[in-house]
Amino acid sequence: MAGPDLSGLLNPDLLVWAREQSRMGVDAAAQKIGQSTERLTEWESGERVPTLSQLRTLANVYKRSIGVFFLNERPKVPHRPVDYRQLEVSAIEFMTPALANGIREAEAKREAALDILAQLEDEPPAWNLSIARDMQPEAAAAMLVERLGITMATRARWTDHYEALNGWRSAIESLGVMVVQLSRVPIREMRGCSLAIFPLPVIILNSADSPLGRVFTLLHELTHLARAESSLCDIVEDGQREPLYEEVEIYCNHVAGNALVPRTELLALNDVQQASRTTTWGNDQLRVISRRFWASREAILRRLLDMGKTSRVHYQEMRARFVAEYEALREDSSGRVPQYRLVLLSNGRYLTRLAVNAYASSTITGSELSRILNTKLDHLPKIKNALRGEVIA
Repeated sequence: MAGPDLSGLLNPDLLVWAREQSRMGVDAAAQKIGQSTERLTEWESGERVPTLSQLRTLANVYKRSIGVFFLNERPKVPHRPVDYRQLEVSAIEFMTPALANGIREAEAKREAALDILAQLEDEPPAWNLSIARDMQPEAAAAMLVERLGITMATRARWTDHYEALNGWRSAIESLGVMVVQLSRVPIREMRGCSLAIFPLPVIILNSADSPLGRVFTLLHELTHLARAESSLCDIVEDGQREPLYEEVEIYCNHVAGNALVPRTELLALNDVQQASRTTTWGNDQLRVISRRFWASREAILRRLLDMGKTSRVHYQEMRARFVAEYEALREDSSGRVPQYRLVLLSNGRYLTRLAVNAYASSTITGSELSRILNTKLDHLPKIKNALRGEVIA
C-alpha cells in the first residue's frame, strides 16, 4: 500500500536546512540515506517529494524530528559556541556531522530536562558561579575548588582515575551543570565544549579522551561557563589561534591547572623543591605526582614548567611521548561499553536521574523516557542501579 502523498505539506527548504545544520554536503547526505545525489537534489528543490518512509530516513540521518520538515519557515538556531581551537584544526572543517549533531543533541537534552522540571513544577538549579575578567588564575582556581569542595583529602580517598573523573564531574553537576559525553568524534577535532545557556549550562566531553584528560577538560570548560562563554575547544595551549582566543584559552588552562595542581601543594614535595629549570622528569616520578593530585602527567609537567621547575624543551619532548602513548591506548581500548553505561555517559547523571524519577512518578510515559534517554526500557533496571552510586566514567 502506498504511503500518504506529502505534496503541498512538506517544505523542501527544511530539507536543505536540516542537511546544512548537520554539516553534510549533498553527496555525503545522499550516500547516508541510500539515494542518488540527483534524487536528493530533486527533493530539496521541490521537483519530487519523498515518501513518508524516506522522510523518516532523512530525519534519522539528520537527527531531527520528522515534524520539522513540515514547518513554514526555518527554526531559530541557538548561537554556536565560539571556536577556540587551533587555526589549523578549525580551518580544515568547522564541524563534522558527528560533532554538529552532538552539540545539537546536547542542547535538546537540556531542553528535555527543563521540560521535565516544568511538568514537575520544579526549578532548575540556580547558577551563581562567576569569574571576573580581571581575576588572577590562581584566585579563580581557588574559588572554583572551594565551591566544588574537592580537597586534597578528598583526592586521597580516590583509588583510580575513573573515581577521580567521577568525583570532579559529580561536584560540577552539583553546581547546576549538565555534563554529557560524545563518542565517535576525533580528539583532534574537539576535547571539550561548553554551552553557556543559563540556567542549566552544559559541558560536553569527548569519550575518546583519557579519564584524567577529561578531568582537565571539565575544569577548563567550567572556567568558560563561569566567564559566561560558550566554547568549542581542543585545549592545546601552544597552538596558533586568533590572539584574543589564544589569551582566553591560556587563561582557562591556567585556571584548570591551578585547580588540579595547587602551587603550594606541588611546592611542598621534596623533588619539586630541589628542581630547577634544567631538571628533567622521568615517567616514574611524574606518575607518583600524578597519583597524588589525580592529574595527568602532562598536566603535572606543565605546572612544573610554569613554576620554573623544568625546561620548555623537556616539556615538549615529554608531551610528544604522552600524545603518542595516548593514541596507542585509544586504539587498544575499543571494547564495547554496556548500554546502561552509555545512557548515563551520553545523557549525564542529572538528566538520567531526572527522567527516571519523572517516569517513576508517572510524570512522563515509558515511551517519553525511552525517547529522552535514547534507550529501551529493558535497560532501566541497570540504569537505576548505576544511579545509586556506580562509578561510571
